[in-house]
Amino acid sequence: MMKSAALLLSLFALIGTASARHHRSSVTAEPGTFDYYLLSLSWSPAFCVGSPGAAECGGPRRFGFIVHGLWPQNERGWPQYCDVHQEVPDSVVDGISELMPARALVYHEWSAHGTCSGLGSADYFALVRRAYNSIAIPREFLAVSQAVQEAPDAIVKAFLGANARLTPDSILVTCSGQGLPRLREVHICLDRTLNPRACSADAARGACRAPTLIVPPLR
Repeated sequence: MMKSAALLLSLFALIGTASARHHRSSVTAEPGTFDYYLLSLSWSPAFCVGSPGAAECGGPRRFGFIVHGLWPQNERGWPQYCDVHQEVPDSVVDGISELMPARALVYHEWSAHGTCSGLGSADYFALVRRAYNSIAIPREFLAVSQAVQEAPDAIVKAFLGANARLTPDSILVTCSGQGLPRLREVHICLDRTLNPRACSADAARGACRAPTLIVPPLR
């Protein structure tokens, strides 16, 4: 009973944190009716500062960037929680675990965003993998051994340097925290065929405005 209660609390914490990472209002929409995708890459060490008990934080693997989600977006507004009733099979959850290590996050992202893609759950998470694989993580983020201070623009430039296809207006850096903020996520805007495109003004509102942020080290 104690173990079940702890698991339930962990599930609620992960879903709450996932929602907190993406503060957006939903609009009524038909599944598949949207303009482009936003690939959200979460810097796991920063997330683990506030949620050390989360699934991605306590295991043997030291995560850097993981996939928070692949979000259907419109030029104005964004669809969420579309009227699709389909579960995510265990095989799909297990198959995406190296990119999205928390089961609760996978379920949440399907419910909140995947249902609006117009795809079934297996095809949606296959698309998540394709989107992630289309982006090269800059080498400097593969082995961060100590906290460093960086300008958001420098992080954008690092992604541009590692990805010749990307353009400056297709990348957004987000941050969070009091005082000197921490790197939170890198958002990359992709068209429906997963080619880079400019982020909409709605998406750009979430960009980090601080001149400098902290990049926490891998755990």
